[in-house]
Amino acid sequence: MKHRVTAQVNLDRIAQNYNYIRSLVGSARVMAVVKADAYGHGAGIVSNMLESIGCTDFAVACLSEAQELRASGVKGNILILGPTDAKMINEVIEGDFIQTVDSFEYAKALSKYGCVRVHIKVDTGMSRLGIYCHSEAFVSPCADEISSIASLENISIEGIFTHFADSDGDGEQFTRWQYKIFSALLSELESRNISVGIRHCCNSAATIRYPEMHLDMVRAGIILYGLMPSANIQDENIRPAMRLSARVCAVHTLKAGDCVSYGCGYRAKSDTRVAVIAIGYADGFSRVYSGKELIRINGKSFATVGKICMDMCMVDIGLDFECSVRDEAVIFETSEDIDKLASALGTINYEILCSLKHRVKLEYISE
Repeated sequence: MKHRVTAQVNLDRIAQNYNYIRSLVGSARVMAVVKADAYGHGAGIVSNMLESIGCTDFAVACLSEAQELRASGVKGNILILGPTDAKMINEVIEGDFIQTVDSFEYAKALSKYGCVRVHIKVDTGMSRLGIYCHSEAFVSPCADEISSIASLENISIEGIFTHFADSDGDGEQFTRWQYKIFSALLSELESRNISVGIRHCCNSAATIRYPEMHLDMVRAGIILYGLMPSANIQDENIRPAMRLSARVCAVHTLKAGDCVSYGCGYRAKSDTRVAVIAIGYADGFSRVYSGKELIRINGKSFATVGKICMDMCMVDIGLDFECSVRDEAVIFETSEDIDKLASALGTINYEILCSLKHRVKLEYISE
């Protein structure tokens, strides 16, 4: 290993996942969700690779992410999912980005700056962003507001979407309710001859679980990178694209009673050896992992001992285990590894990928 911490990203795996998703959705388009630096995989390189194999649509969280993507050479459609300050809308226009619009007031503010490409966000139950439409009683008022947006000069409606709150959950009732409301709204808009462009509602979970809801486009996030949105959804054709490892930077012997790390919370019960691993919480390996069996060296799993430090952590390898400086310590390479980290942290696999810090070296490989 050349670097202290390396995240190997297998671009072939991402390409295979993308092509598999395409095979699931028929004529629908696949929007690659590459926000949060492509969930830690490197948005510029990942997006350019995807564009080279036919992807035309990308989603990011904010203007700065959109600008970074365009600067990397991406030429396709880039949807900004979050709000952009109206005072910065000229930068949206200059970048030829698509801005999410969640109200008539916001659309009106944007229209003052020139022609803006937009997708309209409808809130059918997520209660985050969007024009409120939580039941059939709100379909007509929501359509009224969208009609008002459509009448604005300089607003070019190219799409409409909603976001499912529970498509990866135990049941189907709430997702089907959201889809029913969204479908009713689309029918109402069609009856009024209001063109809203591309219709999309499926996130990763719904893309796999609800093929009847694919509409014109699906938004592939976590499945693009080879992980499942939850334990309720399984598909063996989706394979993880990232492998995280760190370097053993020291191996030394302890005497019985010697303590390890801050607070002296761990003391050796007998003479032993400790391997120091060059990864810590400043790399995204949380202090919460202290004392948990989450590191694999030369095929054997070890628990960290003592508190995880900012830049390093330690494992007790005993007196006889073969381990040398520069050996590789694997943090994760399978979806099960990532799920184990997520469970230890009390979170989801998304956060594990997104928590890696910039000093973790991304290394791109092919199969």
